[in-house]
Amino acid sequence: MNYVLTVLCIILAGAVAVLVARLVQRKRQLALFTRQLQEIREQRQNRLIRVEHFDGETIALAKELQAFVDEEQLLIKEAEEERSAVKTMVAGISHDFRTPLTAAGGYMQMISQDQGLSERSRLYLDKAISKTTYLKELSDEFFALSLVEGKGKEERTVLSLKRMLEEVTLSQYEWIEAAEIEFSVDVTEDPCDIFASEVDVMRLLENLYSNTRKYAKSRMAIRLSKAVDGQSELVFSNDGDLVSSSDVESIFKPFYRSASGDTPGSGLGLYVVKRIVEKYDGEIGAEVNKAGDFEIQMRFPQSSEKGVEKNLKKRD
Repeated sequence: MNYVLTVLCIILAGAVAVLVARLVQRKRQLALFTRQLQEIREQRQNRLIRVEHFDGETIALAKELQAFVDEEQLLIKEAEEERSAVKTMVAGISHDFRTPLTAAGGYMQMISQDQGLSERSRLYLDKAISKTTYLKELSDEFFALSLVEGKGKEERTVLSLKRMLEEVTLSQYEWIEAAEIEFSVDVTEDPCDIFASEVDVMRLLENLYSNTRKYAKSRMAIRLSKAVDGQSELVFSNDGDLVSSSDVESIFKPFYRSASGDTPGSGLGLYVVKRIVEKYDGEIGAEVNKAGDFEIQMRFPQSSEKGVEKNLKKRD
């Protein structure tokens, strides 16, 4: 009797050991599947799913996972091709709009100089000029957005954010002086080098100034500094009506405009700014500061041409 029990115990222990071994194998295989799927998702690379334990159920699961990965990669490729086609179309349409709109605006400006216009005709002409100007700005922003969305790696170079900020500020000084607003600038002596496209950085700074020009009432301030971690910090702030919480939360959304609704513009300026900052792995945010002014803060990673190119290769 004891012999039989001993044999049964041995058989049962063996069966348990086999089950435990299979369970451990399944767990390892599932962990391997999980790791591979994470790598495929993060690196956006299509590759074969590896299998370590070749039992029927595991192979069947691997085949289903591979089919899912292949289909997802195909969908991603098709989406990227469609996105590229849309960007090309938007750029083309925007470019085609710009020339006739510029010409139409010029002709209307010439007509406005006619002293024989009636008061009613002049009112209608002013409205037409305003709408044409808005369409021109919208077309320009769409064109700028199509350029920002492109990779443009061949255009990237090490740029001094300090130098470009000073150049753009000088070009804006005329309207700042004419507006008679308090203007303060605090710029570091550090060049604040960034690895970027000059066209993108110029557009970013011009859009920031354009937004400030629309909303500043009596004061504006700009600050460029070098953080302890080596990042460049750029801050634009101004007083005005754009200080509600809804504005702060939505300011970077495309086509969003102030709750007041009477401010000119396309509503794409700060969205383009956000896309440019993110394009170069930077950070951007907005808040109402202690002085009650609306403030946009940006941080750009320290320039490292080799490091940035390495990140770009990973992303591609």
